[in-house]
Amino acid sequence: MQIANHSPKRLYFKQVLFGCLLMALILPHSAAQSTTPETGRLRAFVTPADTFTPKRLALILGTETTLYTGATIALYQYWYKDYPLSGFHFFNDTGEWLQYDKMGHFYTTYFETNITTGFYKWTGMEEHKAYMAGALTASVLQLTIEVFDGFSDKWGFSIGDFTANTLGAGLSVGQNYLWDEQRIRVKFSSHYEDYSGYDDIVQNRAAELFGTTGPEKVLKDYNGQTTWLSVNPSMFMQEDTRFPKWLMISGGYSVSGLLGGYENTWCEDPLMRPEDCPPEDLINYNHIERYRQYYLSLDVDLTQIPVQSPYLKMIFEVLNIVKFPAPAIEFNQGQGVKFKPIYF
Repeated sequence: MQIANHSPKRLYFKQVLFGCLLMALILPHSAAQSTTPETGRLRAFVTPADTFTPKRLALILGTETTLYTGATIALYQYWYKDYPLSGFHFFNDTGEWLQYDKMGHFYTTYFETNITTGFYKWTGMEEHKAYMAGALTASVLQLTIEVFDGFSDKWGFSIGDFTANTLGAGLSVGQNYLWDEQRIRVKFSSHYEDYSGYDDIVQNRAAELFGTTGPEKVLKDYNGQTTWLSVNPSMFMQEDTRFPKWLMISGGYSVSGLLGGYENTWCEDPLMRPEDCPPEDLINYNHIERYRQYYLSLDVDLTQIPVQSPYLKMIFEVLNIVKFPAPAIEFNQGQGVKFKPIYF
């Protein structure tokens, strides 16, 4: 058995870079709001340019570069510097966490591609160039972390992570080339998983892996997260269809019962691999069932709600990364079919 390569804490740091990209979206527009209070000038600023505007591209590249550099330095200082380095190497983590960690890579790179593509279209760049620039930017952001892993003795470059990153960017750029719009969106939802019914050992393990604060649990607890593919049927119909343009059909994937990458076993010494752990120090909770969950639900496409403000359109595009709470049907491996009146 291999040691778990990517813990939920690792995905949390990927979300740090994701957060910096979100800041890159907000900062230029916030600056415009403070320096140009007139509604007309603000509207002109947030509206994509009709022709290529080098000053806008310089603003975007400068903001992205600054935030990317800062996030990369922080990531190294906070996470990698205390672990020994090695020659570049690969690591096979495909079987970890029932592949749910790969959903995080897929989701993050998809959203980063959408947002950065919007940046480049805002500059007036030709659409096909903006599509490729957005996919390249998102891929570089994620590739940075994979390369760090590749030189870290504790981890390694993950082909599985790289594949998930590529698929996420590919889903976005592929739809842009086919339809110049996102008819199929990747979304995220998360709820707090309750571990109070377990003994103190499990509760402490959950706190160690998934954190104790709300934001940590949202980002790190795979057992409470769901990744969705939401399809907008109206975008595949005639323009005059009566089908609600905001209504989406959504399929979700999540996991339950995970307290370790491959098995629910761990060592009392957190720095020791389970396979290297002395038998008397090995904690075994394999009686807790690990299983996959699949969902069918409805969703809302906020980008299809008619608004005139380009600034509000931008906000809706950002908020559209989150799955709207709605009734859901759950299919899982261990407990059959369940109906959830509201699921998030």
